[in-house]
Amino acid sequence: MTARKSILIAAAVIVVNLLLGHFFASTGIMMTPVALIIATVLVVLNTKNLRPISMTLTIIGLIIIHDIGLKLYAGGTHDRQGLGWIHLMLIIGLIPSYILLIGGVIRNKKAPLAEKIISIVIFPLILAGHLYLFSDLGLGRHYWYDWN
Repeated sequence: MTARKSILIAAAVIVVNLLLGHFFASTGIMMTPVALIIATVLVVLNTKNLRPISMTLTIIGLIIIHDIGLKLYAGGTHDRQGLGWIHLMLIIGLIPSYILLIGGVIRNKKAPLAEKIISIVIFPLILAGHLYLFSDLGLGRHYWYDWN
């Protein structure tokens, strides 16, 4: 499978989970770890010709798109309890994704050591920055058909 096809399938997994979260309120949130792990496996195992930093940024992009999409468009009341649940499921999915990413980066024999170290270090840094800036995104959001 080519790198492009693998990344498109990983993006489709993220979109399907966001649709689940929108139409079946808590299902998308509960499936977050599964979707993140599947997307990471698809990118890590099928993109051997990608450089480690590109692989890391692709996975981070998919995770951030999933997080923002879930916080803005998931069904429910969008309160602090739901936000905490979203963050818990995100962290549960991030731990195996990070371990898989480290394995994929180390497995790449062509990349220099400095690039491998940078790609391993930027993963938690960028995600920590994202969570710092957008941790309360979507709070208080309501849909026109939910206002009773």
